[in-house]
Amino acid sequence: MALSFLERELRRLLVGRDRQDLADEAVGAISFTDDGGTIYVHLMPKEGWPNRAQGRAFVLAWEDYVPGGSDRMHCYRWLINEARASIHENVDLIARWLEGR
Repeated sequence: MALSFLERELRRLLVGRDRQDLADEAVGAISFTDDGGTIYVHLMPKEGWPNRAQGRAFVLAWEDYVPGGSDRMHCYRWLINEARASIHENVDLIARWLEGR
């Protein structure tokens, strides 16, 4: 599931740091991924971006599944809030990651 509102927020923060280039050319999708035991919110570089290998992701937030089930909507809301906080707290680190440093 794509989280385009988080992608827009990251792009806005990068532009605010004079990194329009990364906002336009490097930021790909932010989405949920699931490995069966943990759900993640990942930033993927834009397809064809040369400074990060395709399939590499920057983890913005994660949560392990609770045995016996959990309130998934609460989990999703929590993950989105954590991912948003991570974007704001780590925008400079994300920019360096996108640059391949």
